[in-house]
Amino acid sequence: MRVLHVTTNYPTPEYPIFGIFVKEQVESLRAQGVECDVFYCNGQNKGFRKYITYVPSLWWKAISGKYDVIHCHHALSAIILTMTLAPFFKKTVLSYQNDPTREWGDKCFKLMNRLMRRMIVKLPSAYLKYPKVHYLPNGVNQDFFRPMDKEECKRALGLDPKKRYILFMDSNKRVREQKRKDRFDATLDILRSKYGYTDIEAIELRNTPRPLIPQYMNAIDLHLISSDFEGSPNSVKECVTCNTPVVSTDVGNVREMIADIPGCYVASSRAEVTTAEELAELCHKVLSSSTPFTGREAFLAKGYDMATVARRLINEIYQ
Repeated sequence: MRVLHVTTNYPTPEYPIFGIFVKEQVESLRAQGVECDVFYCNGQNKGFRKYITYVPSLWWKAISGKYDVIHCHHALSAIILTMTLAPFFKKTVLSYQNDPTREWGDKCFKLMNRLMRRMIVKLPSAYLKYPKVHYLPNGVNQDFFRPMDKEECKRALGLDPKKRYILFMDSNKRVREQKRKDRFDATLDILRSKYGYTDIEAIELRNTPRPLIPQYMNAIDLHLISSDFEGSPNSVKECVTCNTPVVSTDVGNVREMIADIPGCYVASSRAEVTTAEELAELCHKVLSSSTPFTGREAFLAKGYDMATVARRLINEIYQ
């Protein structure tokens, strides 16, 4: 099987974790014997006109390559591919990274529902009522993300062994408003003022080299998701697979992933109105617990490992 992946986000030397989940999914498919090519439309921060310039070369790639499937990652990639007319003569798949309402909206979805052979959402969505839409979150590399010695990781990263660290993560070079860094900061302020944590400190990872990420996720004490909305946050999967607990607003498919894993907590209120006070209370439950967090096996048993997701992609979507 030959698959062409069309994407508007993909790692580069300058931005090593931008779209890393696309690259890793491609690698997981190759490990299953699928021949994959990647067509990267690099228009980051250059406007829509830049993306349009890729149409001629993508058209040639689509018609000249003997691809069984063309897989678009993000609605924008599908829009660019549609300009080549490839959906009319090739089997095409679209992976949404957020709910379709967050990616070019309902009208775009309805157009893609007519053109694409299959569509994927990464979170529970009302759009699952459409027969073409499948629910399949990204998987996590359980060999790369694994439990490591916390003190050794802190030492390797030059972190203070006496501090307790809480992780904020964003794959963009600039913090996106939806990530609610203001709510993250307010939560830490409450932990210090109300609960007396004088030893906590934030770690912000945005454009960190990929090989360092497992070390950071093992060095921290807690990953806090403070977002208003998400798709299926990969950092949640990665942390829990490293046996690092997570506290989160009720976004994307986070509740399904971790709410039933002891030591992880999801806010009960709607994400957009969750208060820093509620998040701080949940963080306090994690930080004050004397029970080591061991959620890795329970999480992976749900089928979120990368190999399982790759096989489902091949057998349920590409076939």
